[in-house]
Amino acid sequence: MANIEKEFAKEAKEKEREKLENQRNAQKAAAAKRPKRSVVRYFKDAKAEFKKVTWPTPKQVLNNTGVVLTAIVTTAAIIFGLDYVFAFILDQVYLR
Repeated sequence: MANIEKEFAKEAKEKEREKLENQRNAQKAAAAKRPKRSVVRYFKDAKAEFKKVTWPTPKQVLNNTGVVLTAIVTTAAIIFGLDYVFAFILDQVYLR
């Protein structure tokens, strides 16, 4: 009985080893299929992509900056107002 269990355990270990070996071989094959690219090629491709970008005009940048600054000031004013109101309410509640 013990011999049969040892054989089953041995077979299970062999199957596990084969499975791991197959996974490693598959990973090696996948790595071999990936194209190897040089650093110079990467920067050439990056430069080509930057040429495809539609860059905003200085007028658009100025306009967008104004919109962002206006939004920031408006949000800050709202937060300041709410803080002031809540502080006033808390002062009235706790000081009385």
